Amino acid sequence: MPDQLRERFDALRRAADQSDAGGLHDVRLRRTRRARAQIGVATAASVATLALAGVVVLPQLGSDSASTAGGAQVLNDADGARGSEPITAEDEAAVGQAPTAVPTEEATTSAAPPEDVTPHGPFVVSTDSLLTWEDIQAVGESGPGTTPYGATLVFPALCGAGNAWEQYSGPDEVVAKAWVISDGVLTQSDLQYESDQQATDALARLSADAQACPVVNEYASIEYLGIDSSAGAEIAFFEMRVESGEDGSISVSSITVTRVANVLVEVVLRPDGPAVANAVDRSRALARAAVDRVLATG
Repeated sequence: MPDQLRERFDALRRAADQSDAGGLHDVRLRRTRRARAQIGVATAASVATLALAGVVVLPQLGSDSASTAGGAQVLNDADGARGSEPITAEDEAAVGQAPTAVPTEEATTSAAPPEDVTPHGPFVVSTDSLLTWEDIQAVGESGPGTTPYGATLVFPALCGAGNAWEQYSGPDEVVAKAWVISDGVLTQSDLQYESDQQATDALARLSADAQACPVVNEYASIEYLGIDSSAGAEIAFFEMRVESGEDGSISVSSITVTRVANVLVEVVLRPDGPAVANAVDRSRALARAAVDRVLATG
């Protein structure tokens, strides 16, 4: 009996759902749901039909161009009639692609390395490698010229060195000369070493000792001012202060020591009075002229 009642209720429910008759509120709701379901089914069918039509039509719309399938290029009859013409820059631009840049001969050739401007030694010093009075005048100096006496190394012995030659780490050869200039004395010395490394080590010792042992004696001291390598050679700058034992006045000499390959060039400006005007600029110009002279004659 319960099973028969359940079957009858199920039959009535199905009949109510399928009925189009109006009147009851729940019947209208069921009818509205059926209408929405029918519209959704119709819309889905229309979309599927359009998609199918697009699959068939789109290849026909592109019949003038090449298509690919599985990675292989497929050409239509029109392409076969034209032949395998190369793609031009205009063709690539038409499809929104930039033409492939072809490297020029200049671009494919590797750039040449910069020229090595480091002076190559070893150089040999002699009296010919010293500045001439004409060289000195060419950089703006003036005065009576060469003194009647010889010249020696001016850089003092420091940190236990016995003399200036030892302070310079025992070079193989030394030549020197002095000139009287308008406001003092100019001395130049060229020191030759066996190798570039020995000259480098000797210059490093001068710089280190000037900082470690700046006091020469009770009247003299030396100060290391720095080194400059921007001119293609190493130029170390020093100042030597000497106090007069008579009146206590102090004179300041400017010393530059320049390394070019295996040669050190000492240039000293000793003033008549307290100091030489524009000592740094003048000693730098003289040092460069002295290096040029070594390069030209060594």
